[in-house]
Amino acid sequence: MSLAATGAMRRFARADILLERLSYTYPGAQTTALSEITLTIAQGEYVALLGHNGSGKSTLARIIGGLTRPTSGRVTVAGLDVAEPTNRAQARQIIGMIFSDPDNQIVATVVEDDVGWGLAARGFAHDVIWQRTRAALTAVGLGGAYGLAPNELSGGQRQRLAIAGVLALEPSVLIADEPTAMLDPRSRVEISALLRQLNREQGLTVIHVTHLLEEAAEAHRVVALDGGRVALDAAPVIAFADLDRLRALRLVIPDTALLAERLRTMGARVANDALTPEALVAALEQNREQAPEQGREQAQ
Repeated sequence: MSLAATGAMRRFARADILLERLSYTYPGAQTTALSEITLTIAQGEYVALLGHNGSGKSTLARIIGGLTRPTSGRVTVAGLDVAEPTNRAQARQIIGMIFSDPDNQIVATVVEDDVGWGLAARGFAHDVIWQRTRAALTAVGLGGAYGLAPNELSGGQRQRLAIAGVLALEPSVLIADEPTAMLDPRSRVEISALLRQLNREQGLTVIHVTHLLEEAAEAHRVVALDGGRVALDAAPVIAFADLDRLRALRLVIPDTALLAERLRTMGARVANDALTPEALVAALEQNREQAPEQGREQAQ
């Protein structure tokens, strides 16, 4: 059962994100971390925000989330200027954030209490807390973990718990800042799949900050930063068509993408965004199925 299925989820009519000539300089720094960034992210989009270390992607995520005030420019979410102190309470209802270390977001000694903590702090009634807590835990695949202690969970499960705590507050926008950085490969795949599921099934706008290209393969859109500026803004199939450009942005090309590139030079039909082993295997299976048909056509 998803949060949407319980009827508990509330969505703002439109929670478009508008960034207008956004710049940021850290106090005492000589160079700008972000420079003149203008972007629009529509309600319901899944955007992968890429960049090498120091490119400014986490700083941008914190500004969108209202945690850092821009030096200049403006960011609005659902029409609210999130940098204005008078708008912060309302912005917190629209935007949820998760970070790389889930332990920094876990505050209770029991899973169920941890998810409901934010709701209790905001004065929600017990029955509402009960309903939203269970719905959120079910949505992230922790429906049987209500009474467990967080330290009994794996790293991937603790990240799911952190996501559940945010979902219970019913945001319209979920900003995930390097949510898989501390996880093993299997958990990384699972958390990325969960974010895509929440976007697809519940209509959440997702901004997934990562330096891993394979995590961006199924996003609606890829935005890559370099030197605090937008260097690339395109659909994955377009963004990943030019691996040399991605190398120039100092992004690590996955081995799967390198293999796909080699196969394309040999005549195989492999999509540019086939960056995961599963996608590459599916493409090769399709090539194998098409080969007999092409042979018959040539014979005729």
